[in-house]
Amino acid sequence: MKRIPLPPRALVLAVLSLAAAALAPNIKAATTDTNSVPRGTLTTSADLLRVGLKPTLSWNVEFPSEISTVVDIVPPNTVVPKQDVTMKIRVLGASFQESLLSFLTVQAFYRTNGGSWVTAFSGLQTLVNPSSILVQKTITKNTRLDFGGRGYRSGWLTLYNTGSTAPNVVMLKNGDNVPDTTPAFQQGEIESFLKPYINSTTKKIAIGPKDLIILYELGQTDPDASGFDLQDLVMLVTFE
Repeated sequence: MKRIPLPPRALVLAVLSLAAAALAPNIKAATTDTNSVPRGTLTTSADLLRVGLKPTLSWNVEFPSEISTVVDIVPPNTVVPKQDVTMKIRVLGASFQESLLSFLTVQAFYRTNGGSWVTAFSGLQTLVNPSSILVQKTITKNTRLDFGGRGYRSGWLTLYNTGSTAPNVVMLKNGDNVPDTTPAFQQGEIESFLKPYINSTTKKIAIGPKDLIILYELGQTDPDASGFDLQDLVMLVTFE
């Protein structure tokens, strides 16, 4: 009896990877986290077969769940995990400027259960690395999470955070519309660091299914002002 071995495991894994890519052609490479692509397994009914026989292959593909299955967002924008999660914080941009070529310092924060603010980032736009995970922390179920930011101009300005109703902070999930009430977005004046996270055709946010993007306006208080662009600080928060 001649036996034909099935493909090696490495080949099976490669097939799985290609299949996952085919199943999710529209997923943006907004983050490096594996929670933004389908996962799965491929099993077979036998390791060895006679010539002419065919194995039974079984697929088990798990598609990414949406942010609402992982966290609740309590108005205005406090995040409360429904289960224990790993939180990852990135800063995508810090375009708080005095002039076209002069950036100002910004700080990004988070806090749990209304406690003290913890600094996730402090510096200029030139220090920003969007792919760098600044905070990776286990957050337990029902913990209240807020995120904040402020800028420095002759002193620290107001710290705006997701627990307030100020228009200076906007939190968005995948598929949400960009803020159409803001002059900068109306006129297409979007910073280059933010463009990869916006679908150019639909003008909707394009991030991972378990991501939240937070836009901050740090220097203006009037939403109708031309400089009110909600791009002085942009944070990306991922829950796994």
